[in-house]
Amino acid sequence: MLNNTSIESTNALRKRSAEETANSVINGPTSPKIQRKPKKVKYAMLLAYQGQNYFGMQFQRNPKFPTIENHLFNAMEAHGFITKDHYVNLMDWHFQRAARTDRSVSAVGQVCSMHLPMDQNFIDNGPALLNTSLPEDIHVFAVRRVTPSFHAQKSCDSRTYSYTLPTFSFASMDEVTSDEYRISPKRIEELNELLGEFSDQTARRVILSITAEEPFLYTDPIRLKPVEFLRIKIRGQSTVLAIMRGFMFKSDVARSFLSVRMDIPKAPGLGLLLGSNASITIALKNVLKKPMAP
Repeated sequence: MLNNTSIESTNALRKRSAEETANSVINGPTSPKIQRKPKKVKYAMLLAYQGQNYFGMQFQRNPKFPTIENHLFNAMEAHGFITKDHYVNLMDWHFQRAARTDRSVSAVGQVCSMHLPMDQNFIDNGPALLNTSLPEDIHVFAVRRVTPSFHAQKSCDSRTYSYTLPTFSFASMDEVTSDEYRISPKRIEELNELLGEFSDQTARRVILSITAEEPFLYTDPIRLKPVEFLRIKIRGQSTVLAIMRGFMFKSDVARSFLSVRMDIPKAPGLGLLLGSNASITIALKNVLKKPMAP
């Protein structure tokens, strides 16, 4: 009797185990659902800034050297568009800028590209939200979705800068300079002659065009004295300034294109402005879902 009961119990256990195995094969193992990562897309951002208070555009990990990107990333994190992890490696989210401006250099047409999760709020309300957290001298105009192939740096095949400076910067070393200084037509002629040195084929590797605009007066709001300024659209503005002041000679322009190390006095970054760029404007028009403009 006991043997029969034991056999029946063993058979029941085997049957139950077989049923559980069959159900496991049919239904599969029970496991938590894997959460999919949000879809990532490429964005383009248009911004402008006054660079006087910053150590350039590029992100610096040392807080003693504030940059444009430091403030931009902090604002993006504050509104949930990025996290602290994005600070670790910018290449992980393919962040690029059209031009890496140096200390005190300003920009009116800087473009950045980045690869982030799809967020319509970033496109619709991102600029307004970011501007509430950014300093007054940094302003985001627009954020747009672009095609994956758009690259802020590689899509920019040339960069247009303008350098605005007082005309007394072109006075010779033996001239007394003051707010009353006005550049002479002869001096402007000498300047244009010097700028022509950058128009040969050797210089065209780095300079596509260079022009000097007409002088203009600007009244200082503090001292209320008019000062004459001149704007040059050029890539090698520090060399031009050094020659006009008498620190260099015209022959040094030709030498600068040779493999000879030269110590050239550096012009201050304040007054140098990164403007809009035709090539990247065309690229943006081709990839933007809708126009992006201030």
